[in-house]
Amino acid sequence: MRDYRTDEMDVLPGEEILTVSVLARDDLDSGFRDMWRGLDDDLAVPNPFFSEWFLGSALDYLDAEDAIRLCCVTRANGDLVALFPFEIGARYARLPLCHIKIWQHSHACNGMPLLRKGWGFAAFSAILDWLDERPFGARFLRLAQLPYDAPVERIVNDACALAHRAPREQSRVGRAVLTAAKGYGALVAGAMSGKKYRDLRRQERRFGELGAARFIDLPTSDMAIAQATEDFLELEDAGWKATAPHGESLACSEEERMFFREAMRRGAYEGAVSCLVLALDLEMTAMLFTLRSGRNLSAFRTSYDKRHAAYSPGIRLLMEATRRTLDEPGTALFDSCARPGHPVVDRLWPGRLPIVQLNIPTRHAGDAALLDLAVIVERTRQRVIARQA
Repeated sequence: MRDYRTDEMDVLPGEEILTVSVLARDDLDSGFRDMWRGLDDDLAVPNPFFSEWFLGSALDYLDAEDAIRLCCVTRANGDLVALFPFEIGARYARLPLCHIKIWQHSHACNGMPLLRKGWGFAAFSAILDWLDERPFGARFLRLAQLPYDAPVERIVNDACALAHRAPREQSRVGRAVLTAAKGYGALVAGAMSGKKYRDLRRQERRFGELGAARFIDLPTSDMAIAQATEDFLELEDAGWKATAPHGESLACSEEERMFFREAMRRGAYEGAVSCLVLALDLEMTAMLFTLRSGRNLSAFRTSYDKRHAAYSPGIRLLMEATRRTLDEPGTALFDSCARPGHPVVDRLWPGRLPIVQLNIPTRHAGDAALLDLAVIVERTRQRVIARQA
């Protein structure tokens, strides 16, 4: 185990007593929400999807059965140093194996627990101590969609080493991200051939012949964001996401729509939501909602008017967002939140952020053995399916 204080000034486990508590939605009074917002502003690793304005909206509209709980870690003075939403899983790999799993609804792309800057190691260690009590009968903790870059991996590995166990990495993918490693011109030149770039410029000219085409950063006033959300819902409902099996359209239910409206309104009020639009006269032909947490951005929702698909409005919007991000000082990373293998963003954004699923057992040897057995069973099943395909 490293001494974090040598370069990160982290509080070490045991230096101060930390308390882990579990809260239901009805427990989230205004005082707690204020502390939650304070935690949002002082994170070791940014994650807008667990911010008070975003996750709070998701709890209000997407947790119909009131099954989601918050795991919270506090200091003796009441300060909040860690938080994550979870649900109880009764089975894993088709085996009756109870576990705590990070809640990830269909519109969340980041499962990183909120950890206060300077408290990551101590807070995560406290969470593992709590896990050892087998809350709700859980035998392991399942961390899904976890961004696993070096700082996060260090926190997890050192806390697990202190707790005398090893995290089990169940899956790993690389997700496209944008950093300031290259300028816009070099990035585009490396992403597409000269012919492809000329085709895009030709499409741009022809698109401009249809009317006044321009990119717009929408203001974040209540009225502007409210109208933008309605425009986006209309655009998405008419596009491919409304019919594709993996489209995850907000038209799935009225609750999904209400969540989107409320989260974008509250996020705009906090200065954490922006919307970039490619407009043709007064029509929205492509829209991108972006979330901000600290110095990081996340591409939340994007859609385009399929009637103008021949002019590649989605690609042009992404290229404009790329250019503006690289020109804006202070942005450390732009997470695409896209599935691996995305035909556009994977080519344009060469950076990759490891996204893993980790399973961490309790200190009880039997729980670790059961977890390892479940993994073997699942991998065997997948091999049988692959042979039969």
